[in-house]
Amino acid sequence: MHTPCQCITAFLPLIVAGIILLGLLVWGFKNPLVWRMLAVVGMGTGVGFLVWGIMLAAMRESPALGSPAGIIAAGAGVLVSTTALFVISFCSGRPARKE
Repeated sequence: MHTPCQCITAFLPLIVAGIILLGLLVWGFKNPLVWRMLAVVGMGTGVGFLVWGIMLAAMRESPALGSPAGIIAAGAGVLVSTTALFVISFCSGRPARKE
């Protein structure tokens, strides 16, 4: 049986990563460059998950967590959402700089 303290420490890195991600998303409203950098990292992650899932399915191996179809779906979801974030980062209401 797990104690509540063990459960919290198991999920602590996910909680901290979620708080940091939320902070970066809020900061992106002020500075769209943050969104663009997040989008690039997310696109790389999405493509990585897609390739990993496709390779697992092709080699008929099963991952430790989930299934190859689930990994492919997660990769596609991350890729689509970060592509949308990248496009939205260029749609800010700021006027373009005049040089």
